Amino acid sequence: MKRKAVSSWENKVAFVLCNHEKGSIFKALEECFKSNSLEMARSCLVISTWLIYMLSVLPDTGVRSAARKSLLNEFINVLQSTRNMEEKILATLALRTFLGDPAALEELGKNAKCIYSTLRKLKRSSPVITDVLKSLMNLSSVNPTELWSCTEVVEVESCANDEVLSLLHFKGRVISSHSDGTIKVWDAGKRVLRLIQEVRDHTKAVTCLYIPSSEDKLYSGSLDKTIRVWAIKPEEIHCIQVHDVNETVYELTANCKVACFVSQGPGVTVYRWSGVPKHININFNKTVKCLAMTRDTLYCGISGYSIQEVDLRKLTSTTFYSGTRKLLGKQSIYSLQIQDGLLFAGGSSVDGTAGKVFSHLSKAVTGSFSTGFDIQRIAVNDDFIFTATKNMDGEMLYAGTSDGKIQAWSLD
Repeated sequence: MKRKAVSSWENKVAFVLCNHEKGSIFKALEECFKSNSLEMARSCLVISTWLIYMLSVLPDTGVRSAARKSLLNEFINVLQSTRNMEEKILATLALRTFLGDPAALEELGKNAKCIYSTLRKLKRSSPVITDVLKSLMNLSSVNPTELWSCTEVVEVESCANDEVLSLLHFKGRVISSHSDGTIKVWDAGKRVLRLIQEVRDHTKAVTCLYIPSSEDKLYSGSLDKTIRVWAIKPEEIHCIQVHDVNETVYELTANCKVACFVSQGPGVTVYRWSGVPKHININFNKTVKCLAMTRDTLYCGISGYSIQEVDLRKLTSTTFYSGTRKLLGKQSIYSLQIQDGLLFAGGSSVDGTAGKVFSHLSKAVTGSFSTGFDIQRIAVNDDFIFTATKNMDGEMLYAGTSDGKIQAWSLD
């Protein structure tokens, strides 16, 4: 009862303030934002944010337009100019309240690039920020590709070790594997790669690296028919286990219970770290191109443009997805990534679509990538999906780089 009474009193006070002389308070607050007194301007920000929020829950009496005209740009200015985190959050909260106003959205669209750049740096601070970022991305007047830009900061030469076959980023370090059997650890903390360790325990090409999200261990697979487990220390990696799997390893995912890897034959091999038997081959009669694992479920992208789901407890498989196949040509799923309850799949371009996004619980398709090129690799973070594609005409590899450009390499 007490809480309801306070809420009722708050609504009445806000209603009176907002509707006094048809919203004249908003014009007064606009002037307060320009005050030379920092204390006055800050108090104005708090009051304005509260009133704008209350407008969204009060009956519309026609004063929302006055509020927008007086205060929207002031909130944008605060977001861009202040260094105070609390003030940025308050300004963002106010901007979120404006998202239901078409005229306000039009104004936000004009300032989308600068707003987006600022909010991305604050994304982890409040869920409010995520709501505004998504709304900006979905505005019809905004080109999402213009909302981000980066600059290329480093390029290192490692041709002495032949090809780079796998690359991981982990807690400020980059770990690379090479076709001569070398694994390198780079310090990336200052945005300039500095080599801090180079090991060559594998005797042949290290084809794949994997670090589970729940462990501080590195798993490496190689053509020398071994999987090595590495402890990750602050300044180095240290090999703690060597498992002779008697098969070449081309693709690998692992956790504390099992390693799942792709070899030369069809299907996937499940290798238990302990217990008997250690080798269990799950055969789909198709070539497995990529793997992704979450808890006790393994996803396999295979030739024939489908995804198989393997229950690692029962060691049974079912078809997770079976896509449209062309009469001519070989279609495959080449890359799988799991992030935030979603399974991202990239592969052959079929009818202009080369990738799909699934809910890995419901198996429902939640999105797709429209591109005429095959997607060879997918990388996902909180903001973007990065894809590497191969143009089959002319054998060119294209990649979107961190400076917002597209680079191309000849694969001839």
